Order: sequence, then structure tokens, then C-alpha cells
Amino acid sequence: MRKFTPVLVVLALVCVVPTVRGQASPYEQYLTVADVEKAGSLSGIKLVPYDPSKGAGGSLNFGLADGTVVLIASFQTLNPKDYDSYKNQIKPYIRKAVEGIGEDAFDGPPGNYPYFITFRKGNWVVSISTFFNPAESGKTYLSMDQLAGLCKTVAGRL
Repeated sequence: MRKFTPVLVVLALVCVVPTVRGQASPYEQYLTVADVEKAGSLSGIKLVPYDPSKGAGGSLNFGLADGTVVLIASFQTLNPKDYDSYKNQIKPYIRKAVEGIGEDAFDGPPGNYPYFITFRKGNWVVSISTFFNPAESGKTYLSMDQLAGLCKTVAGRL
């Protein structure tokens, strides 16, 4: 058993160190902090850990230095045959079609303050949402044009 002790210690460290240091999300290859900063003319953006109770319920969550969430991106795979059914289920939240992003894209919700764009490309369905900026009444951290730019970036990397 003594021979195996160093091996077990090394294996334990290999398993623990990524958790302690924070593992990179596999989705970071599609959308980065630098992309969000550039698109929104923001600085000091950081990845925020997943915590739906704080609004950070996406696959990737981007926030300010104080942890305030400004943008989330949710990635899922879906058989293209099932996409129409998915889209019909969320129809009440769709405002209008958005051209030039993936194979199908729409924004929402209906009304004066849209804050998300969802698109499909191949088996991927991606939704990017921004949050309302409390310092600017009725305005989101990123505009719909800025969200569209981020969606195009992501679609180009999928």
C-alpha cells in the first residue's frame, strides 16, 4: 500500500486543484470577457459563478467587479427537428425575428424593453441576455445592437 500512497496523493491533487483554481467553462471558447467588454464599451468585466438566485443562471455569466450581473449566455444543444417545438413553447416571449444571426434568430420579450436574443445554428441554441442598469432608468447594460454583435461573434465560433 505504501507504493500507492504517492500516486493517490497526486491523483487527489489533480482532481482538487482545478476545482480550487476554478475550471474554465467549455463555453468560454465561444464568448469571452474581452468580447463583452469590447461590445459594451465596458471595463472590469469578469466571469461570475453560476448562481441563479443572483441572476447568474447562464452557461456563462458576466458581471462587474462587485458581482453585479450584466450579461448571461446560455448554450444548449437541440436536435434541429425539435427546434420548432421549442420555439413554439416560448412564442409568448418572442418580440420579432432578427436577421443575419445563425439559421434563425429572434429577440424579446415583447414590449418597449427587449433584453435578449436567441438563435439557432446547427444543433446549438444560444440565448444572450443583458440586464437593466439601475443607474440608467429603462436602459440595459448592452443595447440590442450590441447583443446582436455578440450573437454574431458566438455564431461565427460555433
